[in-house]
Amino acid sequence: MKKLYYIFTLITIGILVFFTNCDNKEEGDTIPPAQITNVSFTPQNGGGYFTFSIPEDEDFLYVRGEYVIDNGKTISKTSSVYSDTLFIEGLGTVKEYPVKLYSVDRENNHSKPLIMNITPLAPTTSAILETVNVQPGFSSLVIDWLNNEEETVTVHVNVKLNETDVTKIYSSNLVKDRFTIDGLKGVPYNVSVKIRDSYDNETEVKGFGEVTPLIDAPLSKKQWAFLRDQLLYGNKWNNDSIADPFKQKPYVQYQSTFRKDSFMNAPMSHVEGRIEKFWDNEYDYEPVQNLNYFNTGQVGYPFSYYIDLGREVKASRFKIWQRNAWGMLYTGENVEIWEMWVSDDKDASDGVFDGWEYVGRYKLVKPSSVIDANNAARAGHEYLLYPENPRFTKPFRYLRYKAIKQFGGGNSGCTSEITIYGTEADGSIIEDPTVLTGAKPGWD
Repeated sequence: MKKLYYIFTLITIGILVFFTNCDNKEEGDTIPPAQITNVSFTPQNGGGYFTFSIPEDEDFLYVRGEYVIDNGKTISKTSSVYSDTLFIEGLGTVKEYPVKLYSVDRENNHSKPLIMNITPLAPTTSAILETVNVQPGFSSLVIDWLNNEEETVTVHVNVKLNETDVTKIYSSNLVKDRFTIDGLKGVPYNVSVKIRDSYDNETEVKGFGEVTPLIDAPLSKKQWAFLRDQLLYGNKWNNDSIADPFKQKPYVQYQSTFRKDSFMNAPMSHVEGRIEKFWDNEYDYEPVQNLNYFNTGQVGYPFSYYIDLGREVKASRFKIWQRNAWGMLYTGENVEIWEMWVSDDKDASDGVFDGWEYVGRYKLVKPSSVIDANNAARAGHEYLLYPENPRFTKPFRYLRYKAIKQFGGGNSGCTSEITIYGTEADGSIIEDPTVLTGAKPGWD
């Protein structure tokens, strides 16, 4: 019996020793790492960054900075593992702030704090407000700004008309962004802006005075016509060279310009496609199977179509509808990148060669959401002709649609419909309810 008791006692002691050792192992290293050295600070808007030399401790993990912002909250920021840089942000005043810098090891031991007194540049909110630009859009106000620190902020835009006072709020952390307030009238609005960040820093309200939106409307397409090569060249065209008008060419001295990257139209038709379908106020929609689009065939890129609008207009923006036959949205033969050119050539008898002006290059971008992508295709993809500075074009009569690239990377091109917004050359607006401006009711 004593022998058994002795063996049991030894086992018990062994278990206690084992668990005691485990407990000691779990406690681990309790020695804090050394402080960082060679610390320097580079101020930025609303903060800045420290650079330093990390200690030689083998278990060193990162540096933690701790500081108090203007609203009394304590903020903690950490560097990346083994990084020699630590960023801080959220400082709302140009004054001295103490920052405690700790070295942290794998056992979460902290060194004694190294206290650095730093002074940031102007707050991020103030820096952003200085870049804000408010300008008139079409039935809208357009607000642009820069956010070089890419800090998340909210832009508060106050719009006042008589006794009506509305504030719109937009959140962003992009370096360059834009906020558009739509549905406005062509009357002066009093506009003011302030910026707020996630650290409760807020600017003063900055007034931008009165801004009057520009007013446009969808242009009637009843007078539009395809400017065939014969008309494009006018009296430079050799109508007697051959009986077949589709094989005729301009006179020899003008044939150097007769190429698809210059004064030459892509084919008027191919299979079911027709260029006139580009402005017939119908868009291609697969469930309806209306096959409504232009189709160039294997013509190659770039290619152009010239259109006579039938009178002089001033354009502001436009909408494009894709070909949707057989699931071709955002793919296949749909033109992805194109240019717009306009001409105010006053004498078409000698050809429409004068007055051409490049307006811009545009790209059809697919929204990330499937629902948004389909809705955008049905509603029409909208573009400002001059997105950086919304305005009207010069008065023009002739339009050049120049395709640069298709989605599928091939040599053919299709697009279903175009609607242009603007005014008549004299600034007047002629209402035409037949113009396609959005999704067809019932085409679900």
